[in-house]
Amino acid sequence: MALITLLLACLLSWSVPDLPRQERSVFVTASFLGKNRLFLENLSREEIRVFENGQPRAVEFFAGSEVPAAYGLIFDRAILPEPSDVALPSPNGIPSSMAATNVAYQLVDQGLKGQVGWVATYDKGMRLALDFSQDEGRVKDVVQRLRGQRTLEESSLYASLFAAVKKMSERNEKRRVLVLFLDTLDIETGGKLKPLKNLLSASNVELFVAGFASSRLGTGHGLPPAQDEASLRELAGATAGGAYFSMTEGIEGLGRRIASQIRTFYTIGFQSDATSDHPASLKVECTIPGTKVTTHPVVPTFR
Repeated sequence: MALITLLLACLLSWSVPDLPRQERSVFVTASFLGKNRLFLENLSREEIRVFENGQPRAVEFFAGSEVPAAYGLIFDRAILPEPSDVALPSPNGIPSSMAATNVAYQLVDQGLKGQVGWVATYDKGMRLALDFSQDEGRVKDVVQRLRGQRTLEESSLYASLFAAVKKMSERNEKRRVLVLFLDTLDIETGGKLKPLKNLLSASNVELFVAGFASSRLGTGHGLPPAQDEASLRELAGATAGGAYFSMTEGIEGLGRRIASQIRTFYTIGFQSDATSDHPASLKVECTIPGTKVTTHPVVPTFR
């Protein structure tokens, strides 16, 4: 009996030493803005530094826009024309009543050309209009045919953004670009920014926002303009993306600036031991003085 008691005591006091975390290949994207406020091109691997939890990581992969990307275009139905609306063509063939469609066309032609993408709309949930396709003509045709339903019931982005990020995880491309077209951020989602930011920072999705708040100002369906822009910039800031607004950028400027940032992203690969249970902070630096770097604040772990 004494021997059994001694053995039990030894087993209870014995602890397994901490095993080293298994490293995995991680790919993140970053943009680099120079002193002249233009995105830098033709950077070399030697000009980049990566730090995980303050510790340097060897850059094992570094490439510009030639890296294949998967993208998703998701539209708030509140900004889409209703079935009864008549779309009058403009000289460049883009219906003048569809501002969001105009910007989407610019992105497909300029920033996402040759990539594989899907299209969806959302109100209370996400509705897939086109699954992943590399046919740019088909993507643009589906976008042009999208129709909305402007009712007193507001859209809710919260669940739809989760569905959109999950949709992006179906692909193996190192880059995954999600472009959100919306009127204003709804009040319900505005109160749930923290879980959305956690979702985005843990994923390897670049979120770009194209806001068209002028289409429905004063209706009370969304956040006030200043709070709306701040919240959307905060969401995009959880990734390497950005938020742009038609009120300040203009329609042409909106598509051009998003496309410019998408084209000038660099994809960086390194070995990481971060997990969903043990996230790590991420810092990317450029040795060129005065360069502003935009990237994920944490090492993404969502697969």
